[in-house]
Amino acid sequence: MDFTPSIVFMLLLSLVGADGIDRQGLVTKYNVFRTTLVDNNTTPLQVGNGNFAYNVDNTGMQTFLPFNTLSSWAWHNDSLPSNGERITDYHGVAMVTHGRNVSYDIPDPMLPDASQWLISNPNRINLGRIGLRYLGNTLSKEIISDPIQELDLWNGVIASRFSIDGELVKVTTQGDFDTDAVAFQIESQLISSGALEVELDFPYPPIHSTKYKYEVFVGVYDFAANHTTSIRNGSSPEVVRIYHELQDTNYYVNLRWPVNLPLRLSREDPEGSSAATAHRYTLSPFSKNSSHPSKMSFSAQFSPNGQNGPLPSTIQQRNTAGWNRYWKQGGFVDLTASSNSKAEELQRRIILSQYHVRVNSAADGQSPQESGLMNNGWYGKFHMEMVVWHNAHWVTWGRKEHFDNIFPKLYETLLPSSLARAKSMGWEGARWPKMTEIDTGASSPGGINGLLLWQQPHPIYLAELAYAADPTRVTLERWDRVITATADYLASYAWKNESSGKYDIGPPAYGVTENTPPTESRNLAYETAYWRYALDTALTWKRRLGHPLPRSWSRVAPLLAPPPIADDGLYAVYAGLNSAWWDDAALASDPRSLIMLRGVLPATPAVDPEVARRTADRVQQVWDADDVRGWGRPALAIGATRNGEPARALEWMTDFDRWAFDDAGGTPPPFMPGNAGFLYAIAYMVTGWQGSEGDTPGFPNDGSWVVKHEGLLQAL
Repeated sequence: MDFTPSIVFMLLLSLVGADGIDRQGLVTKYNVFRTTLVDNNTTPLQVGNGNFAYNVDNTGMQTFLPFNTLSSWAWHNDSLPSNGERITDYHGVAMVTHGRNVSYDIPDPMLPDASQWLISNPNRINLGRIGLRYLGNTLSKEIISDPIQELDLWNGVIASRFSIDGELVKVTTQGDFDTDAVAFQIESQLISSGALEVELDFPYPPIHSTKYKYEVFVGVYDFAANHTTSIRNGSSPEVVRIYHELQDTNYYVNLRWPVNLPLRLSREDPEGSSAATAHRYTLSPFSKNSSHPSKMSFSAQFSPNGQNGPLPSTIQQRNTAGWNRYWKQGGFVDLTASSNSKAEELQRRIILSQYHVRVNSAADGQSPQESGLMNNGWYGKFHMEMVVWHNAHWVTWGRKEHFDNIFPKLYETLLPSSLARAKSMGWEGARWPKMTEIDTGASSPGGINGLLLWQQPHPIYLAELAYAADPTRVTLERWDRVITATADYLASYAWKNESSGKYDIGPPAYGVTENTPPTESRNLAYETAYWRYALDTALTWKRRLGHPLPRSWSRVAPLLAPPPIADDGLYAVYAGLNSAWWDDAALASDPRSLIMLRGVLPATPAVDPEVARRTADRVQQVWDADDVRGWGRPALAIGATRNGEPARALEWMTDFDRWAFDDAGGTPPPFMPGNAGFLYAIAYMVTGWQGSEGDTPGFPNDGSWVVKHEGLLQAL
């Protein structure tokens, strides 16, 4: 086939960007290599698609460590409390709010078990373990030697090599971009001898009767009588299914293999067994003899429906094509020409974070939980106050299709329950939950959950981000219903203080850092400024559409109480504090909300830029770097960039000793806002924000940084 020069040029551009960035070469440079066996404190390597992830040990499977297989649809409810408490008796806890009793979603001391059940249910389940079996038993870590494992980032492939009793084993693992499926190819002479087989096992969710933060291995294997599994034959010899029933949660594992490499599925124990191995299955070659090929190839698709899953070859082809497309499109940052000693590690984190968010965060219709699809953090539920940190980077990195797959659908799904919540509390519009899932939309009644506020304006921030990337009437109309419900609540919630003539926010309320006294937290600085920004933006939205301006929005917005300023001329966390609050360890140990007033929060009349700059300077002086956690460093870096301090921004982003990214690029314990917030901050530092001037405002002009970039968009 003959290529014209223009066609050749376009083909080259698919690999080398317009600015001469060799994307494939740079991504491949940071492939993950492992040559030692991992333990339960290690970030597992993953394959997946944002809605589904399969997590592996050194075998490329879940063999000697029961890492998880998680999906966005797979949930389960524990048994109801056995002490006579009824879930329907829970109605929240009343707190006096500006002279009236309002019921908030916090634990009811009179219904402790019912409250805990509502916090922990539904909970995300582990769909099953797929590992290797040797000589009739689960392959032991002790007999594995010479492990070499590589995660090929560009193609989304995990290649694992190791030896068992001196015999080489090769396992190739790939996820499917289109379904909740994973494909394996296993090669070894141990297969033809019948010594090496595949093992499938199914855990049962534990009873979540106590508060916990991380369930590393999701599910347990010692409640065999509580659930059932059975083999269901498929429509052809190369298709077989395992049906799993867990009370009200039922699903299939649809197994499929090539016709020329036939396999057979057998059960270790008879149905009804109560042994720990009662739900364990073996997948092996159809005939075990020396002439049988020394290879197994199969796919496992997890689905609520029994169906013919994709062939392994189909998954392999579209997985590679999907990952190549992901890396070629969207934004990219190249620091390789930099002489700064920290550029190499910063570049590694940029590349690996993009892999992590694609596997864990590119969901359909919902935001990821804080630990992504790696393990269960907070019962697998996502946190609505974190959706900006999880997902804003999709827009600034030029990958808006993943943003659009989540928003505004997430808010539309939660809108009926949020409207009902606000109405039951005596307010208009939609009061968005804090910790939730999309099936019920309930706000899990944690001690903080029912009183946190800063998730309420998020839909307007996210809508404005979407409009900045696609300023069309389609965008305006798509978001209008959600924005209207949000702004109606913001205006309704604000309380007219006749003494000051201003509208107050709270109490009771918890601030961003969840360390403020809720009954005293009136006019939290970040929340009041965010309220003003959101209402002003909602009014602008209506003007763009040519719609009438709601009177309540127009009345409340300019009269909102401003962020409080203490006697030192600096912003205080909430109203009523004097400058002595800086000596209050409970508040000053994490004052990130004040750093967010100018940076994360776009420009608003509520915030005085000079006061915000001086306050940010004080925050960065007093906030002990050892205490900065989670998304704190991205917030600090964004604030420093906005305040014209790029050297300080880089200090926060390259504090590698304190801010750990492990060999896989994870932020232990698995914390996806760490990776996603990191990417959002990098984009902010590279391309700036609306109204900023010049390139790379977050990198010092000291000659040690050379930042090539393409496809990034400015933040708000």
